[in-house]
Amino acid sequence: MLQRLLRASPRRARGAVTILPVIGCIPGGGVWYLRFAFAFLAHLTQGGQVTDRLSGRIVGNPSGRPFNFDHLRGGPLFWAPHLVDSGHLFIGHTVCPGFNRISSKVPWWATTPFGARRYDYLHEGFDYGHVPVDLAPHAFVPVSVDAVDAAAWSKPRQRAVFVHGDPLEQAAIYFGFCRDDTRPAYNRLDGVRVADWSFDDYLFRHALPSYAKVFMSYQAMADAVPGSVRIMAHGAPFERPAETLASMLLPLTGKEQPGTMIEDAVTLARREHIAALELELGGRLDGKRLRNARPDEATVRRTKDDGLRREALAFLAARGIDASRFPSSSADITATAA
Repeated sequence: MLQRLLRASPRRARGAVTILPVIGCIPGGGVWYLRFAFAFLAHLTQGGQVTDRLSGRIVGNPSGRPFNFDHLRGGPLFWAPHLVDSGHLFIGHTVCPGFNRISSKVPWWATTPFGARRYDYLHEGFDYGHVPVDLAPHAFVPVSVDAVDAAAWSKPRQRAVFVHGDPLEQAAIYFGFCRDDTRPAYNRLDGVRVADWSFDDYLFRHALPSYAKVFMSYQAMADAVPGSVRIMAHGAPFERPAETLASMLLPLTGKEQPGTMIEDAVTLARREHIAALELELGGRLDGKRLRNARPDEATVRRTKDDGLRREALAFLAARGIDASRFPSSSADITATAA
């Protein structure tokens, strides 16, 4: 796939990225859905078209360029020139840009390690000269992470939207993913197989501390630079997808997008349609297994224990996280989803 991408695109963009609007999240959430929805929207706003594999309907401009699935690898970098003025967009797991300037004000931050790789994909030292850019006329683009962090304090175009899930539910999903993964970087913690951990130990020793680190970065930047960060609950994209996508775009772009185009994008990103596309193409579009990760029944039961939930929310609150953003009981989650 990478070789096809290289043949289809110029190897590198000319200039480095210094402003990179971010849609941030935490492992265990619905990032795959957001990536697909924004990819389809970016293509449609450039006059392209996509054939809905389930309905047969041509979505977008009938004479437009078909969607090139060789250019879709699941992020985190997207080429979206008609959505964001900076041209490039980041969708994935990352600490909020700019937070490094004030992280020392959070006493526990530096001494709290992330529980697994790629909780902070943007800042973990990846060579962005070799990270494919989805949908772009170029295969790669250099990213100046230092410039992006600095821009968060001074450039109106450097904005972030943070989409978070329920802390217990996200922990359960990622726990199941790491337990079943074949790679030691994910299936071992502190030298022990994740399969040998209890969910409670994993939750308090790794999942919640990592969750708190990412959440705090966006919460702190939202307070430090008013208007620069919007924090949204993860359930919203699935309850009111078109409305939520529009509200996520507004702070990043400063302009409203056509409602019908957003509706079309979320329709194309629905799970059943992605499955039909993958069947046709003969492989996963995102190349990863987290999208289908499911916790076992015993773990699901633990997430519904209100005593455990109270303890988890107290853990987050003790670290300065606004725990009022989360349901205080499993009944509240059920009522919200109904």
